[in-house]
Amino acid sequence: MKVVIIDDYVPTLEMMEAMLEHIQGISIHSFEDADEAYAYILSQHVDVILMDICMPKTDGIEWCRRLKQHEQLHHIPVLMVTGYDDEQKLEEAFAAGAFDYIRKPFTMVELVSRVQLAYRQKETMDQLKRTNEAYVESYRHMWTMQKKMNEDLQLARLVQEGLLPEPLNNEHIHFVGTYIPSAQLSGDLYFWQQVRPHMYAFIVIDVMGHGVASALVAMSIRSLLHGLMTKVTDPLLVVHELNRHAFQLFGKETKYYFTAFYGTIDVKKKVIEYVNAGHPPAILMTNRKAMLLKEGGIPIGIVSNAPYKKGTISFQHDPYLMIYTDGLIEVLGEECARQLADMMQTAHTFDEMVQKINEKAQYDKGNDDITFVSIHVK
Repeated sequence: MKVVIIDDYVPTLEMMEAMLEHIQGISIHSFEDADEAYAYILSQHVDVILMDICMPKTDGIEWCRRLKQHEQLHHIPVLMVTGYDDEQKLEEAFAAGAFDYIRKPFTMVELVSRVQLAYRQKETMDQLKRTNEAYVESYRHMWTMQKKMNEDLQLARLVQEGLLPEPLNNEHIHFVGTYIPSAQLSGDLYFWQQVRPHMYAFIVIDVMGHGVASALVAMSIRSLLHGLMTKVTDPLLVVHELNRHAFQLFGKETKYYFTAFYGTIDVKKKVIEYVNAGHPPAILMTNRKAMLLKEGGIPIGIVSNAPYKKGTISFQHDPYLMIYTDGLIEVLGEECARQLADMMQTAHTFDEMVQKINEKAQYDKGNDDITFVSIHVK
Protein backbone atom coordinates (compact mmCIF):
# COMPACT_ATOMS: atom_id res chain seq x y z
CA MET A 1 0.00 0.00 0.00
CA LYS A 2 1.43 3.38 -1.02
CA VAL A 3 0.18 6.34 1.05
CA VAL A 4 0.85 10.04 0.43
CA ILE A 5 0.53 12.48 3.36
CA ILE A 6 0.24 16.23 2.72
CA ASP A 7 0.45 18.64 5.65
CA ASP A 8 2.43 21.87 6.03
CA TYR A 9 2.96 21.23 9.77
CA VAL A 10 5.98 18.91 10.16
CA PRO A 11 5.11 17.52 13.65
CA THR A 12 1.73 16.35 12.30
CA LEU A 13 3.45 14.67 9.34
CA GLU A 14 5.88 12.86 11.64
CA MET A 15 3.09 11.76 13.99
CA MET A 16 0.98 10.31 11.16
CA GLU A 17 4.03 8.53 9.70
CA ALA A 18 4.79 6.94 13.08
CA MET A 19 1.18 5.79 13.48
CA LEU A 20 0.85 4.37 9.97
CA GLU A 21 4.13 2.44 10.12
CA HIS A 22 2.22 -0.24 12.04
CA ILE A 23 0.47 -1.27 8.78
CA GLN A 24 2.28 -4.19 7.20
CA GLY A 25 3.61 -3.54 3.70
CA ILE A 26 2.90 0.19 3.75
CA SER A 27 5.02 2.75 1.87
CA ILE A 28 4.65 6.31 3.16
CA HIS A 29 5.59 9.45 1.23
CA SER A 30 5.17 12.81 2.99
CA PHE A 31 5.00 16.31 1.57
CA GLU A 32 4.76 19.78 3.08
CA ASP A 33 3.92 21.32 -0.29
CA ALA A 34 0.71 20.31 -2.10
CA ASP A 35 2.11 21.08 -5.59
CA GLU A 36 5.12 18.82 -5.03
CA ALA A 37 2.75 16.09 -3.86
CA TYR A 38 0.60 16.52 -6.96
CA ALA A 39 3.62 16.13 -9.24
CA TYR A 40 4.67 12.98 -7.37
CA ILE A 41 1.18 11.46 -7.59
CA LEU A 42 1.11 12.07 -11.34
CA SER A 43 4.25 9.96 -11.75
CA GLN A 44 3.52 7.19 -9.25
CA HIS A 45 0.90 4.60 -8.38
CA VAL A 46 -0.70 5.88 -5.16
CA ASP A 47 -3.37 4.07 -3.14
CA VAL A 48 -4.47 6.55 -0.44
CA ILE A 49 -3.97 10.30 0.13
CA LEU A 50 -4.15 12.04 3.53
CA MET A 51 -4.67 15.78 3.01
CA ASP A 52 -4.90 18.62 5.54
CA ILE A 53 -7.86 20.95 4.78
CA CYS A 54 -5.90 24.03 5.94
CA MET A 55 -2.93 24.58 3.62
CA PRO A 56 -1.09 27.88 3.03
CA LYS A 57 -1.34 28.01 -0.79
CA THR A 58 -4.26 25.90 -2.01
CA ASP A 59 -6.63 24.59 0.64
CA GLY A 60 -7.33 20.88 0.86
CA ILE A 61 -10.85 21.09 -0.57
CA GLU A 62 -9.70 22.91 -3.71
CA TRP A 63 -6.75 20.53 -4.06
CA CYS A 64 -9.07 17.52 -3.79
CA ARG A 65 -11.38 19.01 -6.42
CA ARG A 66 -8.40 19.46 -8.76
CA LEU A 67 -7.33 15.86 -8.20
CA LYS A 68 -10.80 14.45 -8.86
CA GLN A 69 -11.00 16.33 -12.17
CA HIS A 70 -7.91 14.53 -13.46
CA GLU A 71 -8.82 11.44 -15.47
CA GLN A 72 -5.89 9.37 -14.20
CA LEU A 73 -6.19 10.35 -10.53
CA HIS A 74 -9.89 10.69 -9.72
CA HIS A 75 -10.13 7.12 -8.41
CA ILE A 76 -7.59 7.66 -5.55
CA PRO A 77 -9.41 7.98 -2.17
CA VAL A 78 -8.64 11.22 -0.30
CA LEU A 79 -8.96 11.39 3.49
CA MET A 80 -9.33 15.00 4.64
CA VAL A 81 -7.53 15.72 7.93
CA THR A 82 -9.33 18.56 9.70
CA GLY A 83 -9.79 20.36 12.99
CA TYR A 84 -13.15 21.71 11.81
CA ASP A 85 -16.47 20.54 13.22
CA ASP A 86 -18.47 22.48 10.63
CA GLU A 87 -21.04 20.54 8.56
CA GLN A 88 -20.75 23.04 5.70
CA LYS A 89 -17.00 22.43 5.46
CA LEU A 90 -17.52 18.68 5.49
CA GLU A 91 -20.21 18.94 2.82
CA GLU A 92 -17.79 20.96 0.69
CA ALA A 93 -15.14 18.28 1.15
CA PHE A 94 -17.48 15.46 0.11
CA ALA A 95 -18.74 17.51 -2.85
CA ALA A 96 -15.12 17.95 -3.94
CA GLY A 97 -14.72 14.17 -4.02
CA ALA A 98 -13.27 13.34 -0.60
CA PHE A 99 -13.73 9.73 0.45
CA ASP A 100 -13.82 10.38 4.19
CA TYR A 101 -12.49 12.71 6.87
CA ILE A 102 -10.65 12.38 10.17
CA ARG A 103 -10.68 15.00 12.91
CA LYS A 104 -7.72 16.24 14.95
CA PRO A 105 -6.73 15.10 17.49
CA PHE A 106 -6.99 11.45 16.47
CA THR A 107 -5.70 8.13 17.77
CA MET A 108 -3.52 5.60 16.00
CA VAL A 109 -6.40 3.10 15.90
CA GLU A 110 -8.69 5.65 14.25
CA LEU A 111 -6.09 6.74 11.66
CA VAL A 112 -5.00 3.20 10.75
CA SER A 113 -8.62 2.00 10.47
CA ARG A 114 -9.62 4.87 8.19
CA VAL A 115 -6.58 4.38 5.93
CA GLN A 116 -7.12 0.62 5.69
CA LEU A 117 -10.78 1.18 4.90
CA ALA A 118 -9.85 3.66 2.17
CA TYR A 119 -7.33 1.20 0.71
CA ARG A 120 -9.87 -1.62 0.62
CA GLN A 121 -12.32 0.74 -1.03
CA LYS A 122 -9.79 1.65 -3.72
CA GLU A 123 -9.05 -2.01 -4.45
CA THR A 124 -12.75 -2.65 -4.88
CA MET A 125 -13.19 0.40 -7.08
CA ASP A 126 -10.20 -0.60 -9.22
CA GLN A 127 -11.57 -4.10 -9.71
CA LEU A 128 -15.16 -3.13 -10.48
CA LYS A 129 -14.36 0.16 -12.30
CA ARG A 130 -17.22 1.91 -10.65
CA THR A 131 -18.64 4.93 -12.37
CA ASN A 132 -18.64 8.43 -10.95
CA GLU A 133 -22.36 8.12 -10.22
CA ALA A 134 -21.65 5.16 -7.95
CA TYR A 135 -19.09 7.24 -6.03
CA VAL A 136 -21.61 10.03 -5.48
CA GLU A 137 -24.25 7.61 -4.27
CA SER A 138 -21.73 6.05 -1.87
CA TYR A 139 -20.88 9.46 -0.42
CA ARG A 140 -24.53 10.37 0.01
CA HIS A 141 -25.20 7.13 1.82
CA MET A 142 -22.19 7.70 4.07
CA TRP A 143 -23.36 11.22 4.89
CA THR A 144 -26.85 9.95 5.78
CA MET A 145 -25.33 7.40 8.13
CA GLN A 146 -23.15 10.10 9.70
CA LYS A 147 -26.17 12.32 10.36
CA LYS A 148 -28.02 9.43 12.00
CA MET A 149 -25.00 8.69 14.16
CA ASN A 150 -24.83 12.35 15.23
CA GLU A 151 -28.44 12.15 16.44
CA ASP A 152 -27.55 9.12 18.57
CA LEU A 153 -24.48 10.91 19.91
CA GLN A 154 -26.60 13.89 20.94
CA LEU A 155 -28.74 11.62 23.13
CA ALA A 156 -25.61 10.07 24.63
CA ARG A 157 -24.27 13.58 25.36
CA LEU A 158 -27.27 14.35 27.56
CA VAL A 159 -26.48 11.26 29.64
CA GLN A 160 -22.82 12.27 29.87
CA GLU A 161 -23.59 15.82 30.98
CA GLY A 162 -25.86 14.45 33.69
CA LEU A 163 -22.81 12.87 35.38
CA LEU A 164 -20.98 16.18 35.85
CA PRO A 165 -21.04 17.50 39.44
CA GLU A 166 -23.20 20.39 40.60
CA PRO A 167 -21.45 23.60 41.75
CA LEU A 168 -20.10 23.42 45.31
CA ASN A 169 -20.23 26.57 47.42
CA ASN A 170 -19.71 26.73 51.17
CA GLU A 171 -17.94 28.91 53.73
CA HIS A 172 -14.51 27.57 52.69
CA ILE A 173 -14.54 27.11 48.93
CA HIS A 174 -16.49 27.66 45.71
CA PHE A 175 -16.31 25.28 42.71
CA VAL A 176 -17.95 26.04 39.35
CA GLY A 177 -17.60 23.92 36.22
CA THR A 178 -18.36 25.06 32.67
CA TYR A 179 -18.84 22.68 29.76
CA ILE A 180 -19.50 24.01 26.24
CA PRO A 181 -19.91 21.06 23.86
CA SER A 182 -19.07 20.86 20.18
CA ALA A 183 -21.07 18.72 17.76
CA GLN A 184 -19.41 15.49 18.92
CA LEU A 185 -19.63 13.41 22.06
CA SER A 186 -16.93 14.56 24.42
CA GLY A 187 -13.89 13.07 26.08
CA ASP A 188 -13.78 16.03 28.50
CA LEU A 189 -14.61 15.45 32.15
CA TYR A 190 -14.41 17.31 35.45
CA PHE A 191 -15.16 16.23 39.00
CA TRP A 192 -14.65 17.45 42.56
CA GLN A 193 -15.58 16.42 46.07
CA GLN A 194 -14.74 17.01 49.72
CA VAL A 195 -12.40 14.21 50.83
CA ARG A 196 -11.48 15.37 54.38
CA PRO A 197 -13.05 17.90 56.78
CA HIS A 198 -10.78 20.65 55.44
CA MET A 199 -9.63 19.11 52.14
CA TYR A 200 -11.14 19.11 48.65
CA ALA A 201 -9.99 17.15 45.59
CA PHE A 202 -10.67 18.07 41.98
CA ILE A 203 -9.76 16.86 38.48
CA VAL A 204 -10.13 17.93 34.85
CA ILE A 205 -9.57 15.31 32.12
CA ASP A 206 -9.35 15.48 28.33
CA VAL A 207 -9.33 12.14 26.50
CA MET A 208 -7.65 12.36 23.09
CA GLY A 209 -10.00 11.83 20.18
CA HIS A 210 -13.71 12.34 19.69
CA GLY A 211 -16.89 10.34 19.65
CA VAL A 212 -18.15 7.30 21.47
CA ALA A 213 -14.75 5.75 22.19
CA SER A 214 -13.32 8.80 23.98
CA ALA A 215 -16.58 9.31 25.86
CA LEU A 216 -16.53 5.69 27.06
CA VAL A 217 -12.96 6.13 28.24
CA ALA A 218 -13.98 9.27 30.13
CA MET A 219 -16.93 7.49 31.73
CA SER A 220 -14.68 4.60 32.75
CA ILE A 221 -12.42 7.08 34.52
CA ARG A 222 -15.43 8.85 36.06
CA SER A 223 -16.55 5.60 37.71
CA LEU A 224 -13.22 5.44 39.60
CA LEU A 225 -12.99 8.99 40.85
CA HIS A 226 -15.16 9.02 43.97
CA GLY A 227 -13.42 6.07 45.59
CA LEU A 228 -9.97 6.99 44.29
CA MET A 229 -10.11 10.56 45.58
CA THR A 230 -11.49 9.51 48.93
CA LYS A 231 -9.17 6.58 49.64
CA VAL A 232 -5.94 7.66 47.94
CA THR A 233 -6.28 11.46 47.68
CA ASP A 234 -2.56 12.26 47.24
CA PRO A 235 -2.02 13.66 43.71
CA LEU A 236 0.98 11.46 42.88
CA LEU A 237 -0.77 8.27 43.97
CA VAL A 238 -3.98 9.18 42.18
CA VAL A 239 -2.22 9.90 38.87
CA HIS A 240 -0.20 6.68 39.07
CA GLU A 241 -3.39 4.74 39.74
CA LEU A 242 -5.11 6.40 36.76
CA ASN A 243 -2.12 5.48 34.59
CA ARG A 244 -2.32 1.88 35.77
CA HIS A 245 -6.04 1.84 35.01
CA ALA A 246 -5.39 3.24 31.52
CA PHE A 247 -3.07 0.35 30.63
CA GLN A 248 -5.42 -2.16 32.21
CA LEU A 249 -8.31 -0.73 30.20
CA PHE A 250 -6.61 -0.10 26.86
CA GLY A 251 -3.90 -2.76 26.77
CA LYS A 252 -0.34 -2.23 25.60
CA GLU A 253 -1.16 -1.91 21.89
CA THR A 254 -4.00 0.62 22.01
CA LYS A 255 -2.77 4.20 21.95
CA TYR A 256 -5.63 5.93 23.73
CA TYR A 257 -4.38 8.44 26.28
CA PHE A 258 -5.63 11.48 28.16
CA THR A 259 -4.36 14.61 29.82
CA ALA A 260 -5.36 15.40 33.37
CA PHE A 261 -4.93 18.03 36.03
CA TYR A 262 -5.57 16.63 39.51
CA GLY A 263 -5.16 18.53 42.74
CA THR A 264 -6.13 18.88 46.37
CA ILE A 265 -6.74 22.01 48.43
CA ASP A 266 -6.33 22.00 52.21
CA VAL A 267 -8.25 25.10 53.27
CA LYS A 268 -7.01 24.85 56.87
CA LYS A 269 -3.29 24.46 56.12
CA LYS A 270 -3.66 26.74 53.05
CA VAL A 271 -1.82 24.32 50.76
CA ILE A 272 -2.50 23.23 47.18
CA GLU A 273 -0.93 20.01 45.88
CA TYR A 274 -1.30 18.99 42.24
CA VAL A 275 -0.01 16.95 39.31
CA ASN A 276 -0.32 18.21 35.74
CA ALA A 277 -0.28 15.19 33.41
CA GLY A 278 0.27 16.78 30.00
CA HIS A 279 -2.59 19.23 30.53
CA PRO A 280 -2.63 22.98 29.71
CA PRO A 281 -1.14 24.77 32.73
CA ALA A 282 -3.70 25.78 35.33
CA ILE A 283 -3.68 29.42 36.45
CA LEU A 284 -3.43 30.32 40.12
CA MET A 285 -4.27 33.92 41.00
CA THR A 286 -3.40 35.20 44.45
CA ASN A 287 -2.98 38.79 45.55
CA ARG A 288 -3.56 39.82 41.88
CA LYS A 289 -0.50 37.84 40.75
CA ALA A 290 -0.78 34.93 38.34
CA MET A 291 1.16 31.66 38.46
CA LEU A 292 1.09 28.83 35.90
CA LEU A 293 0.90 25.33 37.40
CA LYS A 294 2.93 23.04 35.11
CA GLU A 295 4.55 20.52 37.49
CA GLY A 296 3.73 16.93 36.59
CA GLY A 297 4.63 14.86 33.55
CA ILE A 298 3.37 13.33 30.30
CA PRO A 299 -0.27 12.43 29.50
CA ILE A 300 -1.71 9.34 31.14
CA GLY A 301 -1.75 6.10 29.16
CA ILE A 302 1.44 6.58 27.13
CA VAL A 303 4.13 4.98 29.33
CA SER A 304 3.20 2.32 31.88
CA ASN A 305 5.64 3.49 34.58
CA ALA A 306 5.78 7.17 33.68
CA PRO A 307 7.47 9.40 36.30
CA TYR A 308 5.44 12.31 37.68
CA LYS A 309 6.28 15.22 39.96
CA LYS A 310 3.97 16.83 42.47
CA GLY A 311 3.66 20.59 42.78
CA THR A 312 3.04 22.11 46.22
CA ILE A 313 1.95 25.71 46.78
CA SER A 314 1.24 27.51 50.03
CA PHE A 315 -1.02 30.54 49.97
CA GLN A 316 -2.07 33.28 52.36
CA HIS A 317 -4.48 35.42 50.38
CA ASP A 318 -7.69 33.94 49.01
CA PRO A 319 -6.60 32.26 45.75
CA TYR A 320 -8.49 31.82 42.50
CA LEU A 321 -7.72 28.76 40.37
CA MET A 322 -8.64 28.13 36.73
CA ILE A 323 -8.20 24.72 35.05
CA TYR A 324 -9.21 24.28 31.40
CA THR A 325 -8.95 21.93 28.42
CA ASP A 326 -7.29 22.75 25.10
CA GLY A 327 -10.64 23.60 23.52
CA LEU A 328 -10.33 26.99 25.22
CA ILE A 329 -6.87 27.45 23.66
CA GLU A 330 -8.48 26.97 20.25
CA VAL A 331 -10.79 29.89 21.05
CA LEU A 332 -8.33 32.27 22.69
CA GLY A 333 -5.21 31.27 20.75
CA GLU A 334 -1.62 30.82 21.92
CA GLU A 335 -2.03 33.69 24.41
CA CYS A 336 -4.84 31.81 26.15
CA ALA A 337 -3.15 31.70 29.56
CA ARG A 338 -2.34 35.41 29.45
CA GLN A 339 -5.89 36.35 28.43
CA LEU A 340 -7.36 34.21 31.20
CA ALA A 341 -4.98 35.77 33.73
CA ASP A 342 -6.02 39.26 32.57
CA MET A 343 -9.70 38.42 32.96
CA MET A 344 -9.05 36.99 36.41
CA GLN A 345 -7.10 40.08 37.46
CA THR A 346 -9.67 42.59 36.25
CA ALA A 347 -12.72 40.82 37.70
CA HIS A 348 -14.02 42.30 40.95
CA THR A 349 -15.66 39.09 42.17
CA PHE A 350 -15.38 35.37 41.59
CA ASP A 351 -18.79 35.26 39.88
CA GLU A 352 -17.79 38.11 37.57
CA MET A 353 -14.59 36.26 36.64
CA VAL A 354 -16.51 33.07 35.76
CA GLN A 355 -19.07 35.06 33.77
CA LYS A 356 -16.44 36.94 31.73
CA ILE A 357 -14.59 33.77 30.75
CA ASN A 358 -17.83 31.94 30.00
CA GLU A 359 -19.08 34.76 27.77
CA LYS A 360 -15.78 34.85 25.89
CA ALA A 361 -15.83 31.09 25.31
CA GLN A 362 -19.48 31.09 24.21
CA TYR A 363 -19.04 34.04 21.84
CA ASP A 364 -15.94 32.71 20.09
CA LYS A 365 -16.85 29.01 20.34
CA GLY A 366 -14.38 26.85 18.41
CA ASN A 367 -14.55 23.35 16.95
CA ASP A 368 -13.62 21.40 20.07
CA ASP A 369 -15.34 20.85 23.40
CA ILE A 370 -14.51 23.54 25.93
CA THR A 371 -14.29 22.68 29.60
CA PHE A 372 -12.99 24.76 32.48
CA VAL A 373 -13.26 24.65 36.26
CA SER A 374 -13.10 27.79 38.40
CA ILE A 375 -12.20 27.56 42.09
CA HIS A 376 -12.19 30.23 44.79
CA VAL A 377 -10.76 29.50 48.23
CA LYS A 378 -12.42 31.94 50.61
